[in-house]
Amino acid sequence: MDARSAAFLEIMIGIAVVGVLAFAVLFFAGRVRMTSSAGARQLNIRWPQILLAIVLLIVVALIVLWQFPPLDGAEGTAGGGRWRSDADARTFFIIMLAVAAGAILVFLATLVIRANPGLAATPADDEDTAAQAAPATVETPSAARLFGLLLPIAAILLLCWIYLNPDRQYALMLYLLYPATFAVALVMLFDKASRSWSAKNGGESFREWLLCDLLVFFLILGFLNLLESNAGAKYEALIWDMLHLAAFLLVFWLLDRRLTRIRFLAAYLYLLLLPILLLIWRAIQGIPAAKEPDWWSTIWPLFFLGVIFFVLELIAVIASSDREKQAVPAIKDAVFVVLVGLTLISAVPAAEG
Repeated sequence: MDARSAAFLEIMIGIAVVGVLAFAVLFFAGRVRMTSSAGARQLNIRWPQILLAIVLLIVVALIVLWQFPPLDGAEGTAGGGRWRSDADARTFFIIMLAVAAGAILVFLATLVIRANPGLAATPADDEDTAAQAAPATVETPSAARLFGLLLPIAAILLLCWIYLNPDRQYALMLYLLYPATFAVALVMLFDKASRSWSAKNGGESFREWLLCDLLVFFLILGFLNLLESNAGAKYEALIWDMLHLAAFLLVFWLLDRRLTRIRFLAAYLYLLLLPILLLIWRAIQGIPAAKEPDWWSTIWPLFFLGVIFFVLELIAVIASSDREKQAVPAIKDAVFVVLVGLTLISAVPAAEG
């Protein structure tokens, strides 16, 4: 077995382990929920879920400490600097850390929702209850729909990993995947503009338009970043570009198609992580940073702007459960879009120089 096949096998085993642990958390939490009394069912956060999640985090932390020794002097040991010299091993552990970080974010979001039952409440809840009562109505499970979306992404990654060389991976991303994602976004925007009715109020629709348009603009910037890199045979950031496109489609769908109030929080989290994703992408591609750059020309103004407005949105979500009061959040979103535009404009001269 060659090094690439071994690394691929390790990635699949790691994903399987994380999946089994996540299933164990959900299974035991469900068993506790089934055996609890009617009064205990009103509890929003149960200790077994927190305990199992903490155990999962401890296991992940131990694996990270084992493979990433904190002391630089350990590089000469048998298990020390192996991961530093092996690109496949670094890719494997970066993927595992990303999966662990995603699991942590999902767990925290679940805690927030269960601590505030009104967050996910919508006027359509009564209609959903009535629809569930009708025996002739069968809804496709959300897990099956999510799996159907993730399967093509996994197939593309396998195709690139097994068969395509870097220059063809670059061409696939540049000429097919980015344009296809932009086309899907345009179709959803045209569909949004042509709807004559909606279950959402005016403030929610205004916020969705602002953030969806901003997401599409950042998608174009991501395409331009890929184009200007002219990576060709040196292209090594396939996983991070696929992560960007998958996250874009997920967040865009949440904003446009869902009624949950945390969809705006998810959009701010996506915009917060985009500068970090760009930083990782440039490091993987080996693009050198500018010598003594102007601070306004770096990613950090955009990153800290995202942090500030993410925290403001989180406070708004926790403090209020009323979907009708969206005037103040809409003003906040408009201010955010204006500040993002000014930040990007301030970086243009340094980028051209």
